[in-house]
Amino acid sequence: MRILLLGASGFIGRHLEVALVEAGHAVVRASRNARGQGDVQVDYVHDTAAAVWLPRLKGIDVVVNAVGVLRDAVKTPMQAIHADAPKALFDACAQSNVLRVIQISALGAGSRDDLAYMRTKGEADAHLQSLSLSHCIFRPSVVYGHDGESATMFRQLAASPVLVVPGRGESMLQPVHIDDLCAGVVKAVSGAVSQCVVHAVGPQAMSYREMVACYRAQRHSRAAWVVPMPWFLMNCVAAIAQYVPSSPLEPDTLTMLRAGSVADAAPFEQLLGRALRHPNTFLMG
Repeated sequence: MRILLLGASGFIGRHLEVALVEAGHAVVRASRNARGQGDVQVDYVHDTAAAVWLPRLKGIDVVVNAVGVLRDAVKTPMQAIHADAPKALFDACAQSNVLRVIQISALGAGSRDDLAYMRTKGEADAHLQSLSLSHCIFRPSVVYGHDGESATMFRQLAASPVLVVPGRGESMLQPVHIDDLCAGVVKAVSGAVSQCVVHAVGPQAMSYREMVACYRAQRHSRAAWVVPMPWFLMNCVAAIAQYVPSSPLEPDTLTMLRAGSVADAAPFEQLLGRALRHPNTFLMG
């Protein structure tokens, strides 16, 4: 099949491209920074009308939307990137010969209107579900891999003799390996997935503190001196950190961390037909 892959230059998009090509599909890359021959240049901030997307869908069988930003900013507004542009794309798909749409969303999408990330992801999901269009929505928890943005941070945490944890480190997460997410998408592209919404999570829910301990064990690091930081202090840090462009921490991110991100892993494992990768493989790639 000929697949239009949006967000092709991102962490998830890069891995999806490899997996889809290995599965025998022809991938057309779409991104804000199109460089290769045949790539499609997309402006997710302004491409919010179906008419803009229709010419890009000629000859396309399946669309995979893996676009996402973690910080809501003037240059990267979540409302446009996560909601308005995808809704226009989905409308164009419904008007064209696209057979199926795969949406990479987020676990908890649509559950919190006060969080821009969850609200905008949920808005796009709901619009896609309202259309008479074959689709599958993947809602992953924290996605990890050796070359992901989280990899460097967690390697540093695993090596540091002092570990500052939000609250008591009790926030529950269920990290999913990028290979497992890609395997699910490949199945969905072929139409082998009957579920409209897939909770793509890892095999084990663990607290933030347990997760870092798991990574430290892989490095054979000594037990860290754990310093719990009360949530009200973390909120103060996040309020300041949001003004640092390179910082991954800001108030909404902290709120999502505190809320946790877990789900039943059995349906996703059944979909793949094999065991899910455990986080103890994190530092192995």
